[in-house]
Amino acid sequence: MSVGGRSQDRNVEGILHYLHDYLSVREQQAIRVNPRIANVMGDVVWAQVENLRQILQGLKSFGPERIRVADILVGDDDLKRKALFSHSDQNSIVHEIINRPDEQRGRVAELAIHDMRTLFRAMDPSLENIVQLIQHWLLWDLPDAADLFHFDLQVARCAYLRSNPLTDELRERYRTALHKRPGEPITDKDIISFELQRLEHILQAFVVRRAEEKAYMMIIRRDEMVGSASSQEILRLAEHLRILEALEKESGPLPSQFKERYAKLLGRTPDEITREQAIDYEKKIIAEGKRRLHGYIEDDRYRGEAYDYKKVQLQQLQERFAAEQKKCEPFLA
Repeated sequence: MSVGGRSQDRNVEGILHYLHDYLSVREQQAIRVNPRIANVMGDVVWAQVENLRQILQGLKSFGPERIRVADILVGDDDLKRKALFSHSDQNSIVHEIINRPDEQRGRVAELAIHDMRTLFRAMDPSLENIVQLIQHWLLWDLPDAADLFHFDLQVARCAYLRSNPLTDELRERYRTALHKRPGEPITDKDIISFELQRLEHILQAFVVRRAEEKAYMMIIRRDEMVGSASSQEILRLAEHLRILEALEKESGPLPSQFKERYAKLLGRTPDEITREQAIDYEKKIIAEGKRRLHGYIEDDRYRGEAYDYKKVQLQQLQERFAAEQKKCEPFLA
C-alpha cells in the first residue's frame, strides 16, 4: 500500500521528535562533562539533525520498489530495516550519518571541505570530534526513536480497531497478512490479535536492543531534584520578570505601595523613588538571578541519581503494552 505525502511527513517528524528528546539529554550530559562546548553544541546538533532529515526523506531501492527511509523505519519489514543499518548493504544509511575518514573516501577527499566533519574542522579543529560524537549518537538512537514513534502509531491503530466497526473492505485488506484463503471469514478477533502481535513485536525489538546495548551507548540521565535551588531561582526570576513587565507597561509616578516597597529595598525615602529607579532595580535583580541560575544548572549537586534513560522507557513501553492488551481482551475472548 502506498503512503501519502502527509503520512510520510508525519513519519519523519515523529521520528525526529523522539530523537530530539534523546539528543537533549545527551547534550546535557556532554555539557556537564565539558562546559566549554555549551556555546557550539546547539549549532552542531542542528546541522547534523538537518542532514539526518534529508536522509530520512531519501529513497532506497528494493527491487522495483523505491521506499523512503522514514517509512521503512516505521514499517513492518524487518529485512528492509536491517539493511538500513548494515555496514555492507547498498541501502545502508550508516555512512550517510557517520562521515568516513578522508582516507576511505577516494577522490572526493581531495576537496578540503566535503562533509560535516571537515566543515566544522575548518572552523575549529576541535569541533571535528564533537561532530563525530553527535553522528554516533544519531546512529545509536535512530532505531529506538523510530520504534518509539512506531509504537505510538500501532497503539493508535489498535485503539481505532477497538472503537470502530470493521468494514468488509477493511477485513479484505488483512486477508494476505493473515494467510486466509479466499472466502474464509476474517473476524474482529483475527484482526485485533494480529495488530496486538505487531505491537508486541515492536516492544520486543526495543527489549533486544537494551540487552545488546554497550555501556558507552547508554543515555545517562539525571533529573533535577524537586525543590532544587535552580527551581526556586526560576520561580523568583518569574516573579521579578512579572513585576518588571508591569513597571515598563505603565508611565508616570509610581503608586504609593510601590514607592514604599522600593524605598525599603534601596534605603531611601518614598518621595525619592522614581519609576526608572524601580525598573533599574528589577533589571539588576534579574541579571543576578540569571547568573545564579546558570551556576545552579551546571552544578550536579542539584540533580538526582544517574539512571539509564532507555531502560526506564522500556518499562514505560511494557506498561503501555499491558494496558493495551487488557483493553483488547474483550475482543480476543
